[in-house]
Amino acid sequence: MMNYLQTLKGLRVLVVDDNLDHLELIQFILEQYNVQVTAVTSAYEAFNVIKLLQANILICDIQMPVEDGYSLIRQIRNLTQKIKGIPAIALTTCTSDETRHLVLNAGFSTYLTKPFDPDELIAVLSNLVTEHIASCA
Repeated sequence: MMNYLQTLKGLRVLVVDDNLDHLELIQFILEQYNVQVTAVTSAYEAFNVIKLLQANILICDIQMPVEDGYSLIRQIRNLTQKIKGIPAIALTTCTSDETRHLVLNAGFSTYLTKPFDPDELIAVLSNLVTEHIASCA
């Protein structure tokens, strides 16, 4: 935990999920590592917030009503250079190779299958942060 605390402290994460229980759980987990979390319940809200927030990471559910996570990440990837390069984790209940292919081709950096273990979320987030810092150096 201590290693992850250093890596994640002060990180700004935008979490998008239409399920309030999932949203609150993710927020609770991340806040244990001193992550600054902004939680929203729709792709529409996320798209508007991400332009102002200067988030370091996006965590987004794929299956949401009205507009799904695929649509959101495609819109984000068309924004300004600073925003469009944000590392993004997709959350999905599907485990198929087809879903993995769709998620990565849509523009997500990686994905987690629901339900996930909190330690797995933190490990994936930490790895993504470390990779992103290395690629920007």
